[in-house]
Amino acid sequence: MQKKVLMVIDSLGAGGAEKVALNLASAFQHEEYHVDIITVDNIVTYEVDDNISIYSLHFKKGLLDYYRYRKRLHRMIGDLQHNSAYDMIIVHLQKSTRLMKGYKHPKLVNVVHSTLSQASLSNRMGLRKFLKIKRLRNIYDGLNIVAVSNGIAEDIRQIGIVPKSLQVIYNPVDIVELAQKAEETPGCRCDNEYIVYVGRLAASKRHDRALEAYRRSGIKESFLIIGEGEMRDSITAKIKALGLQDRVKLCGFQSNPYAIVKKAKLLVLSSDYEGLPTVLIEALSLGVPVVSTDCPSGPREILGEYMPESLVPLDDIDAFTSAIKEHVMNPPSIPEELVNRFASHVIVKRYLSLLP
Repeated sequence: MQKKVLMVIDSLGAGGAEKVALNLASAFQHEEYHVDIITVDNIVTYEVDDNISIYSLHFKKGLLDYYRYRKRLHRMIGDLQHNSAYDMIIVHLQKSTRLMKGYKHPKLVNVVHSTLSQASLSNRMGLRKFLKIKRLRNIYDGLNIVAVSNGIAEDIRQIGIVPKSLQVIYNPVDIVELAQKAEETPGCRCDNEYIVYVGRLAASKRHDRALEAYRRSGIKESFLIIGEGEMRDSITAKIKALGLQDRVKLCGFQSNPYAIVKKAKLLVLSSDYEGLPTVLIEALSLGVPVVSTDCPSGPREILGEYMPESLVPLDDIDAFTSAIKEHVMNPPSIPEELVNRFASHVIVKRYLSLLP
């Protein structure tokens, strides 16, 4: 009988953790596992392989809804296991982890994709911060946790969460599939050479920092920004304020950004914090140099050993500007061993090692 894996995730909307979950699902398929995915919210933006079964909880938030939907989710999983049990259940993101709390399965792991102290506590002080920390401990205490970077694992310890187990397993990248997708026709075209950003248009991504460094660099290349989010209007206003309307293009969400990234001179990441920014690994695997802020926690784990010159201090706009200019004019070589650490066949074996 074919082995089975279930993934539970908030949604399959246009985010990094969602893409990582699909990459991991694909890696399990290559190991001849059948994969089911339950989304808490009925949102599926990414293309999903036809052989992956998608189910939705159709969650609607209300005062008592976490209790009600938790019971519904647990029943749904029981029904899906009617004929054969899952060999592993992998839970992604905080809402899903809350809803799965209390579900009994011998091989259930909860993946933490971001530094919780930054994502959940950065704007809280005093009593509000204390209560949020208590809530995080209530969610994650006693669970089997996989952190996608060492920085996230350390952050979990610093918050005072006491998991049943804590392991670090990096995000997987399907290098072969990336190369194939990179050969397709780009969904956003540019007549000039360009640099690129890929990701959600969110406040923590600090597009203002990237735009200012780009303007100061004076490079002739255009700047393509791929992604959607709540900061789109703010970014549009910033582009206008900097007089960059003719040089910066907002491409929106792209189901296949790799065909665009492949032709870029450089990919930039300007975030205040990350988990393990897979977009850096993907760009490097396509032979595209990167420049990233040295934010907590993932960029240094990706670049620090092999390409430290591609990291810039978090709030040093001059260093960011210089790095953009230098990387475009003198592209660095990309060590093969840097990318190979994150190959999907390597990462999925780490997950399989959690099985008996």
